[in-house]
Amino acid sequence: MANAQFLRAGQKLAEAWKVAGVIDGLLPTETPQSRADAYAIADAMADAVGEPVTGWKVGATSAKMRELDGHDDVIPGRMFSSTTWEGNDATLPAARFPHARAETEFAFRLKADVSLRDAVWTVAELAPIVVLHPAVEIIGNRYPKVDGASAVGTLDTIADNGGGIGFVFGEAVEDWQVIDFQQHEIRLTVDGRSPAKNFLGELRCVPIEALADLVNHLQSRQIPLTAGQYVSTGAATVPQPVTKGSRVVADFGALGCMQIHFV
Repeated sequence: MANAQFLRAGQKLAEAWKVAGVIDGLLPTETPQSRADAYAIADAMADAVGEPVTGWKVGATSAKMRELDGHDDVIPGRMFSSTTWEGNDATLPAARFPHARAETEFAFRLKADVSLRDAVWTVAELAPIVVLHPAVEIIGNRYPKVDGASAVGTLDTIADNGGGIGFVFGEAVEDWQVIDFQQHEIRLTVDGRSPAKNFLGELRCVPIEALADLVNHLQSRQIPLTAGQYVSTGAATVPQPVTKGSRVVADFGALGCMQIHFV
């Protein structure tokens, strides 16, 4: 069980999440010093948010991206029901996402439970029980800005639900196994600006491998996944700033095209 300081940290982050705000800051005793600390705070935050969990996000999913960004492992976070949308055309309340950015991702939805067990779950076992969804994550954090920016490290990001704010999932794609995901171009534009740069090749994970990594990470924390939940597997394009009135177009080519309006 998390200690009292981490419970308070999680409650602070949850209250900020509920009002789309930021915290005043964490006390030194509330600041995570290890991944175990950060997971304890994230779990406390989720308990305090008190909403159904629609799935999980996982960032830093390629070894190259971890190297460049200075992360020692993947960065998990929960998705909550009030900030999960489905469909290729979605309208989101801009007030819920201040100072946010949008990024494209590849996600899966589980068609069966992934129960707790001692043996690791393999790609071969997971592939038949998932369906692919193109997705857009809305990212941000709840830490105060210093000199106009948030200086947030790996442990702080984990504690703050992996930096996740919201998700939109496009229409399902059943026949996804033949796709070369590491070379699949996505055209992400916001308000007609120049398209976002793609993370390709070694900068982008193999999504089904990232799913297996997340599943086995959660197994180690005694957290099962259930049928109907999503898992999104990390940024495929450079995040783009969004604000009230923004129109996001995420064209995944043969996988579908998504539009999101912030009102």
